[in-house]
Amino acid sequence: MAFSHVPNRDSVNNRYSGRPLRFLILASFLLIPGVVSALGAEGNEMLELPLEQLLDVSVVSASRKSQSLSDVTSAVFVINQEDIRHSGATTIPDLLRMVPGVQVASIDGNSWAVSIRGFNGTFANKLLVMIDGRTAYTPLYGGVFWDVQDTLFDNIERIEVIRGSGSTMWGSNAVNGVINIITKNSLDTTGVLLTGLTGSRERGTVEARYGAGIGDRATYRFYLKHVDRGDTFTDTPGAADFLRITRGGFRADGSPTDRLNLTLQGDAYGGSVGNSATITSFSPPFSETLNQPTDLFGANILSRLDWLQSDASKFSLQVYYDRTDRKRAIITEGRDTIDVDLQHNLSLGQSNELTWGAGYRFMQDQTSSAGGAFVLTPSSRSDLLLNLFVQDEITLLPGMLRFIVGTKLERNDFTGWELQPSARLLLTPRKGYTAWAAVTRSVRTPSRSDNDVRFNLAVIPADPLSPLPLPSVVVALGNPQLKAESLLAYELGFRADLNEKLSLDTSAFFNHYRDIIDAGPLTPFVEGGTQVTIPYVFHNLPGYDSCGAEMSLQWQLRDWWKLKGGYAYIKFLESGAVNSLGVKATPNHQATLRSLFALGRDVDLDFWGRYVGANSYPLLSGIADIPAYATLDARLAWRPLAGVELSLVGQNLLERRHLETVSDLTEARHQVERTVYGKASWAF
Repeated sequence: MAFSHVPNRDSVNNRYSGRPLRFLILASFLLIPGVVSALGAEGNEMLELPLEQLLDVSVVSASRKSQSLSDVTSAVFVINQEDIRHSGATTIPDLLRMVPGVQVASIDGNSWAVSIRGFNGTFANKLLVMIDGRTAYTPLYGGVFWDVQDTLFDNIERIEVIRGSGSTMWGSNAVNGVINIITKNSLDTTGVLLTGLTGSRERGTVEARYGAGIGDRATYRFYLKHVDRGDTFTDTPGAADFLRITRGGFRADGSPTDRLNLTLQGDAYGGSVGNSATITSFSPPFSETLNQPTDLFGANILSRLDWLQSDASKFSLQVYYDRTDRKRAIITEGRDTIDVDLQHNLSLGQSNELTWGAGYRFMQDQTSSAGGAFVLTPSSRSDLLLNLFVQDEITLLPGMLRFIVGTKLERNDFTGWELQPSARLLLTPRKGYTAWAAVTRSVRTPSRSDNDVRFNLAVIPADPLSPLPLPSVVVALGNPQLKAESLLAYELGFRADLNEKLSLDTSAFFNHYRDIIDAGPLTPFVEGGTQVTIPYVFHNLPGYDSCGAEMSLQWQLRDWWKLKGGYAYIKFLESGAVNSLGVKATPNHQATLRSLFALGRDVDLDFWGRYVGANSYPLLSGIADIPAYATLDARLAWRPLAGVELSLVGQNLLERRHLETVSDLTEARHQVERTVYGKASWAF
């Protein structure tokens, strides 16, 4: 058995011989509103879907301050509450599918591979995810456990997605992008909300929320959510991927004075998800797939103070504590995180806006391994992360040209001090038009697994004719000498409200990666006199380059009909990059088109079509082909009474099921199936 990138492919029947017909069906569904209009529906009483001017959208994630998109020098996409409600999505990764440049692939029924601008896989690790400023990634491998990132969707105000480096403001791991999930102020969620959802795979989701005021200057809310989701299709017997999680939380917001705002919030969850893991065995067939649920628990509490010292000076202080416990078949991990973040926004006259701050984070984990297949040494580790950052926005030509320069200085326990500078230019040639350019250096520091892991990947049986008739074990080994991965990113962008009905946002990039962490073979050796060990040791590759472009479009065809679309292209330039274990799966082409249609004052009809191009997923023993797929979601919603909404949603309607990606941890292959669910909500 050869452990290299061999050409034998793990192909899956794509059931896609009727691709042209499915594209025709997809286009026909998306044009239904036009047919309705032609038949005279325009004369009926329709509910207006107002167009939000693109450049007026407010974001905070790009520069850690509130600003309109017309002032932003990054590729930013905002998923607002309208997008969330009309999408019919039930998970945050599914919501992210509408963002051009974001790769989302379902691994199984409870886990996803999510990345921005490439490197998408089981251990995608170049993306920073935050919920109200609390980081949601795990230092275990530098990625995100998406099965536990959830809340009431009605509690979300917006999701800000930065495509491209955000390291100057947010630090390491914000290499290819930042996703910031921002929840509503409790002032906006007073009253009672009850929601129920059930369907073909959704066994049952129930949600409850209550919010009220405390005097004239404070409000609060409590929420509770239980999700019970069934298994997806797989050919592997017993490979369950259900999800059963209950979570609850609170938020309180107050303003003791006109210049002081306080927030206290917290969440807790517990439950289990179905998982499988393929581990090595010294007896035929030399591997075994364990089907064992993963038990989950987590809790966090966060406090934030915003002090408007004057019209030109604002201080923000945020402190949070986070605890996570995860018991999987191959490893159990518990982790404690304490984080303190101080920020100061200061205006210096008419031409300078300075943002600076400092941060401290303490992390401690405790791990244990079952059977020795996946071991971290030492089993417990504590790490500190310190940072200082500063950014200055300089007005060169009032109302037309601005220059933004800044850097982040960060110290970690893996590679020491890291510098992450950026320089950006913003041009506003006329009202409603913005062009920008940026050069940024980012780093991704090695993860706990990169440094400390020993993971048995495969067993090769002994050859009786060999001079040394011992079984061979392929082992992935961590490397404490790793350097941080680095990225030098060049970006250009243009966005405009072309007229009162049409908005356009485009961006292009060239990414120069160096020291990408990958696993490579070293000389085999005899270990313990019982086996030959073939080590695959993590090391730094010379690097890769990639380029690409993204576009999003918003078009208000009628007051009651809106189209939102996007397209993304990306290509790695080196010939070996596509099949590299370090790069993983990256489709060259992705497209999305959503039709929001107010069928009447109390009825919505929404369609969402998506296309994802073919790609390949390199594994240690070969390459898995991921076929291209197109899919369509539909949503019909009716509001019979004030505060009551009933909806019916169909997802992945164009085919019975399709494969989106595979896993590095198991031989089980799960496919996304066609599903239908009904939902009822009552707000009072």
